[in-house]
Amino acid sequence: MSEPILSISNAAIGFEQNNPLIDSVNIEVHPGEIIGITGRSGIGKTSLLRTIAGLIPPLSGEIEVARNEVEIGYIPQRLGLITHQTVGYNVIMGALPRATFWQSLFSLPSKEYRDQARKAIESVGLTEKVLEPISLLSGGQQRRVAIARSMVQKPNILLADECLGELDAETAEGIISLITNLVEEQGTAAIIVDHNLARASTFCHRVLQVQGTILEEIEI
Repeated sequence: MSEPILSISNAAIGFEQNNPLIDSVNIEVHPGEIIGITGRSGIGKTSLLRTIAGLIPPLSGEIEVARNEVEIGYIPQRLGLITHQTVGYNVIMGALPRATFWQSLFSLPSKEYRDQARKAIESVGLTEKVLEPISLLSGGQQRRVAIARSMVQKPNILLADECLGELDAETAEGIISLITNLVEEQGTAAIIVDHNLARASTFCHRVLQVQGTILEEIEI
């Protein structure tokens, strides 16, 4: 097996030093691996993803990535899309972290990045929606936009928080297929929060469940 791209050692997750949401977290994540995180609402799953993304610090312990320039793609529950802007605009914004300073400053990505955005939009089946604002899309379509944005970003690690929530079975299956293809084609490691344990077990290589303040792997 390849070297882990992400290692978490004895980490405590939360906001109060003496009252962590999740304690003693130990995880190794490898390229091309999909890991599911399950547990009841409000137990700390989102805080764990936000800690891995670097948005909040761990209370203790270490979170290390194996490479110097690891790109982390984060799809929050609310997707983080600019709802008054178009599908094309939202997707191409995923390329800007890799663009030059002036391209980022004036939101002028190169032809290469525009082509990558076009291909990503096509791959998620939204070519006909490229000029539509996000606000006019269904929930499933908005999730596809968020995944297309991540494809352009080319993350080494993809973090997705309840990206399958409130979707019908057919739409959820399509989103799962997109995530699986991203992992297989780009060697991305994915950590997916999903409240549905049975569903997570069908497409994740490993499933970790938060019970109390403990995160432990369960058999699938």
